[in-house]
Amino acid sequence: MQNRFFRQLGLVDQERLQSLNVLVSGSHEGISDLLVLFQQLGIGEQDGQIGILCEDEKTSTSVFWDLAFPKCTAFSDLVTVYGNRYIVVDSVHTEDWDIHLSLNSSSELGANLYGRSWGPRALVSSEPIAMEQFEHHTHPLSPSLRIACASALVEAMLTSIGAKNGIMVSDAWFTVTCRIETTDTTKAAEYVTGMNGFPMSYQPTSDGLAILARMRIPHPMPGNPYEFLNIKKELKQDQVNLHHNVGLVDWDSNPTELDGMSSILPVDAVMLGVGGLGSWAAPLLAQQMPSGTLHVVDGDLSIERHNLNRQVLYHEAHIGQAKAVVAEQRLQELNANINIVAHGEHLLPGHLNLEEDDESDEQIFDLDEDGPDSYLTDALTSSSLYFGCLDNMRARTLLNEAALKFEATMINGGSESIHAIVERLNASEGCMVCRYGRDSAYESEVISCTEEGARPIASIATTTAWAGAMMAAFGLIEASELTEQSAPRLQWHKGAVQRIQVNSKPPWLNEPCLRHI
Repeated sequence: MQNRFFRQLGLVDQERLQSLNVLVSGSHEGISDLLVLFQQLGIGEQDGQIGILCEDEKTSTSVFWDLAFPKCTAFSDLVTVYGNRYIVVDSVHTEDWDIHLSLNSSSELGANLYGRSWGPRALVSSEPIAMEQFEHHTHPLSPSLRIACASALVEAMLTSIGAKNGIMVSDAWFTVTCRIETTDTTKAAEYVTGMNGFPMSYQPTSDGLAILARMRIPHPMPGNPYEFLNIKKELKQDQVNLHHNVGLVDWDSNPTELDGMSSILPVDAVMLGVGGLGSWAAPLLAQQMPSGTLHVVDGDLSIERHNLNRQVLYHEAHIGQAKAVVAEQRLQELNANINIVAHGEHLLPGHLNLEEDDESDEQIFDLDEDGPDSYLTDALTSSSLYFGCLDNMRARTLLNEAALKFEATMINGGSESIHAIVERLNASEGCMVCRYGRDSAYESEVISCTEEGARPIASIATTTAWAGAMMAAFGLIEASELTEQSAPRLQWHKGAVQRIQVNSKPPWLNEPCLRHI
């Protein structure tokens, strides 16, 4: 069983989402980004419907529109391609819809929930949001913050309609269980094993007279195990007086330097991982870069169907292909003025070992001298900006070591089901050991959306889209004239965002960061 939404079934009521009737309104770009998230989540996909209330049919400038809807140039094309799932309306009739979302609306439309973003600011509210205090000009952070705002708006919707599970189920699977008529565990394991080498567990039966052996059925499974589970849902919560700041600065705060940010300078960057986070961060970065090179690095050789609920760079036709190769092709189509280079490999300690007399590395393993040539070391040395879109702390720390060694800035991101974090790391603000301590920084456990050799987790597009978008925003600030701008540590939980200001290393860590790592 390869269910596209398998990784979010433990988080939300998928049947409810697929039968939802939701109306969207607002700016053309705001509607576009909401529709992209709806597609990722499967909203309205079965017997539901998505209504679109817009002022005109202009071409969308959302970088994700062409990625998600390559056959559609206008909202009306959705009706032609997808049938009754979409409808374009010219007026609001609230009783026809389960909920109405409005993103960057220019007027009060009687929506249930509103979102608005501009530059570094983003707000989700139960009331219409005025924008008179801001100048109406383009801002390089607006596309990133619009995705962040759309993600929080959709999270608020899920809470409002009671579509969230009351408790998170990280995974579900089928097992084959057999009773072996012996009390000798060694003998049971000798005679009964899993097909094709799949591991089995052996334990005594409750009566103590036999051994129970179990094997987890690997993907693709013969069915959907969630169909046999009844997960109690969260109670619906009326979003009255909702006022969530989800941007880099408070919506109502005085003007800041970030509000005046005007241009992006040429930059060479390395993005390590183009899955859940990189799939959202890379297009936003590629769209804004005036020139330079973006190196996309991913050792995953096969895109799987269950990736498609949150990795917007890929669709059904890409299943089975290598992520880095597909990412390179799709990103290059977004901006012909930059150079996209794919590296289908993992970052290894050997990529950092450039000088024979350099003893800062504790080598765990080196590059295979007999293997294919790797140009990742050249990418690291030539780039000033790294993005860590990774699934384990040890890999993040290795990338952080590269950033310190090659004098680059690292944008670190992580997501796990309903939680996410985005932060900046550089020589003056501390390293992974400064932030997390040595034990945590070198933790080798991999949290992953696969079941093989790793702890599986639930995943949903609202979390990954927010984190990827904010990573792009951090990177764009680094590639602007505001390089020295302080950057908060952002934490996401179910659509709420906490900003923690990080100005320096802890006072008890006064040594250079390379000594720590």
